[in-house]
Amino acid sequence: MTQPSHAARRRRLALAALLVATVSLTVGEPAARGDDADTDVPRALLQTIARVQGQPRYWHGTWGIAVADLATGEVLLDQSGGKLFVPGSVMKTYATAAALAAYGPGYRFRTPVYRRGPLRGGTVLGGLVLVASGDFSMGLRERTDGTLGFVSAPRIDHNYADTGLPGPALLPRSDPLAGLDDLARQVRASGVRRVLGDVVVDDRLFRPDDGWPDGLISPIWVNENVLDVTVSPAAPGAAARVDWRPKTAAWRVTGRVTTGPPGSAPALTVRRTAPGVVRVGGSVPAGGGPVLRVFQVPDPAAFARTAFVEALRRNGVRVAARATGPNPRALLPAGRAYPAARRVAERVSPPLSEYTKVILKVSYNRGADLMVCLTAVKAGSRDCEAGIAREVRHNASLGARRVTTFPFDGAGSEEQDRTTPVDMTRFLRAVAGEPYGEALRDGLPVLGVDGTLADVAKGTPAAGRIQAKTGTRLHVTDAGQALLTGNAHVGYIRARSGRQLVFADFVRDVPLPSPERLREVDADQTAIEAAIQRLY
Repeated sequence: MTQPSHAARRRRLALAALLVATVSLTVGEPAARGDDADTDVPRALLQTIARVQGQPRYWHGTWGIAVADLATGEVLLDQSGGKLFVPGSVMKTYATAAALAAYGPGYRFRTPVYRRGPLRGGTVLGGLVLVASGDFSMGLRERTDGTLGFVSAPRIDHNYADTGLPGPALLPRSDPLAGLDDLARQVRASGVRRVLGDVVVDDRLFRPDDGWPDGLISPIWVNENVLDVTVSPAAPGAAARVDWRPKTAAWRVTGRVTTGPPGSAPALTVRRTAPGVVRVGGSVPAGGGPVLRVFQVPDPAAFARTAFVEALRRNGVRVAARATGPNPRALLPAGRAYPAARRVAERVSPPLSEYTKVILKVSYNRGADLMVCLTAVKAGSRDCEAGIAREVRHNASLGARRVTTFPFDGAGSEEQDRTTPVDMTRFLRAVAGEPYGEALRDGLPVLGVDGTLADVAKGTPAAGRIQAKTGTRLHVTDAGQALLTGNAHVGYIRARSGRQLVFADFVRDVPLPSPERLREVDADQTAIEAAIQRLY
């Protein structure tokens, strides 16, 4: 669609008339496989789009919307659908789909432990090896019913505790060391009572990678490789209470945090000051709840090794080696094959489809990046970047073309990531016909029900009928200016008529008075999507 001039945008009635006349015209490629766009767009929908997009905050921005029928591919709406947009976290749909295609939704991570020497009279001569599988939960999120837990809005996942977003929370009843304790109990049950050699973590599944914005991606995960530091306020002026998890000999947290006046903003610093030491400082407001911050551990293998040695001891297995110190990789065999007869434990995870839910419903950045690394492994490479190449091929096979969809990471955290509304609707429609399509769709947040959309449009007719991944790229200058370079909603709509739709709703380059006003942009996009749901 041809964008109106700046002057035309200021004339809202003219804009409304322009949109009613032209918003249904196809621009560039069709929004999905199927017929050309039908110009019979409900007038009430065009009026909703005109009202939303005609607001002053969008005068300098660009919109792109594509809607298609899931079953037939008929294009129902295409507004600048072939234009490139900054997608943010909707790129996670591409990364998780590539992993689901490579492994299958029923794939389970298997994390074994092997003895390196003979077992004599309950004593292992030669030590133990824990072989990392890429299981980012390792018991942390597992529930007794075989699912993985996640938090829903307005709470946010602990991995987002440092972003300034409200409501970070630890997952209720979660245990960071559950996986290691399970392995340790199995080791003892196998007859091992004493380990004379060292304990080593084999993290060679792929090369640990820190080249993407969200931190180090490793084959081994304990508490998702972060320390959760919780600061609870006391009386104004008094020292706040500092606690953390998991508590191991690998890291300790020191420092003093004061309790500030009620209503003041939390101001916390959490930083490494010495090997194995994290110092927390600053203040938290009196009368508020606990404030959560996280510290990403710089050496996940050493962290896991310490925690595993302690788990063994906690579960009745004596270990001669020191718990702390570097992971002794030199003890690993040249190859990654281990004799089955020497396996003394193995942890089997819930299916990959459950991991997809965590990644998409809480928008877990490092989890999405991990999917790219695992996709590379399936392609025979130990370099995470090779997973991007395989993802691009997979995207293209499902309609997200090489010339218009550009993933630079798995999470959508790179500002140069790009895709189009057309590519996304084509892709989502094609995915629905794949064996893993249901797993991907089930992983998307449900409007008004769960994940990042749990507190959006609750109780409205659209609640429960829209499944969508959202993505945001918001930047604030040192002068306090806020620029929304991209905000996106993509997914599936069960229309009031029963018709199943795919949609992609993008906006870019929106100046905001403050970061908090982002919620208004999300509400505007949701209003358009609710109108689509109601009017088809």
